Amino acid sequence: MSENLRLLEHLLIALALGALIGAERGIARVRQRVEEKASFAGIRTFMLISLLGALSLHFVSYFGRIFFVASFFGFILLVTTAYIITSKREKDVGTTTEVTAILTFLYGALCITEYRLVAVVLAIFTTVILYTKKPTHSFIRLITEDEFYATLKFAIIAFVILPFLPKNVYFGFFNPYEIWLIVVIVSGVEFVGYIAMKLLAPRKGIAIIGLLGGIVSSTALVLNASRESREEGAITNSLAFSSVLASSMAFLKVVILVYIVNRAIVDRVVLPMSIMFTLGMMSAFFLWRRTKVEKEVEMINLKSPFTLSPALKFGVFFAFIIFLTTLGNKYLGVSGVYATSALGGIASLNAPTVSLAELAHGEITAEVATFGIVIAACINTISKAGIAILLGSKEFSKLVALSSAFPIIGAIAYSIVFMLLATT
Repeated sequence: MSENLRLLEHLLIALALGALIGAERGIARVRQRVEEKASFAGIRTFMLISLLGALSLHFVSYFGRIFFVASFFGFILLVTTAYIITSKREKDVGTTTEVTAILTFLYGALCITEYRLVAVVLAIFTTVILYTKKPTHSFIRLITEDEFYATLKFAIIAFVILPFLPKNVYFGFFNPYEIWLIVVIVSGVEFVGYIAMKLLAPRKGIAIIGLLGGIVSSTALVLNASRESREEGAITNSLAFSSVLASSMAFLKVVILVYIVNRAIVDRVVLPMSIMFTLGMMSAFFLWRRTKVEKEVEMINLKSPFTLSPALKFGVFFAFIIFLTTLGNKYLGVSGVYATSALGGIASLNAPTVSLAELAHGEITAEVATFGIVIAACINTISKAGIAILLGSKEFSKLVALSSAFPIIGAIAYSIVFMLLATT
């Protein structure tokens, strides 16, 4: 009896997956205002397709593997015939639904095996891919030829060359594989934010621009906003709000990078970064209230982080910071690590963050790594305030500088408590 219940459970999972994918196909048909008969399959058909795949594999134990092979190729023949008929009648050569039907058959078959969780995950991803047709096409139209070519070059170097890089440590600090892996990780995190920004319409709100800009590059956003503040004085508050919001998001990005590189110290890093993030968001909220009378900000252009040149520059800078931190720790002790963190924070918060998290695996203690990251975050925040003062309008620079003071004060308070606890 238990075997029957287990089989029923697996078949119900297959039916549910077919219903999920079929529902998306039905919604797509409604969006395109296509009549039901013009489509190859709807929700009921997809449920039956998934069930057919599950039963075909189940009956292998009775009739042998040839039964599943015959069922699968017979189904492909059915799909091919249906495609030929519908494409001629509807003058549509699209094969999305037909390919999805074949995948649904296989997902149903997987539900009978121990890989049913894989089938569930793949079915969900398939549904997401199908449902995001419009934003995906919008994103493709926004990608320039140069961006795509640069991304292709980087992908080759990242995912083709990376596995062949030596994993040995040279000169006591230089590990080509680990350094380039960090570059890929950082660029990947930033690329997620960049894709989201590309999918936005040209005018989607300063809050979203600030949030996503902080993931892509808060320094680049502050730089562009500073220049724009001199030309667009009527939206000074909006530009300042977007800049402060992006700077605050950079603190959360630090937590994400530390979690990826060294989970053992993420618990220590969360507290100071949360303090800085909270105080930064409070400053941003104050600026938000001042933006209500201003017009909406245009999209601030940021370059794709998934390109070769910035990635190579970051890799060199990251290796240089690791070298300085290792050298400073060896000859100057903890003070050398802190000095290097401050120096690296001037240009980038990513490099000192990942280098300290990486060295915390054994070269330095978790406490030293955490405090070094806090120092880098403070210096980087001061650096962005300096950019606003040098390049921005008088009102913009005043708002950004004052707002930047709050997370720095929070970091100083944390550091004082940190040192007091360390001495007791």
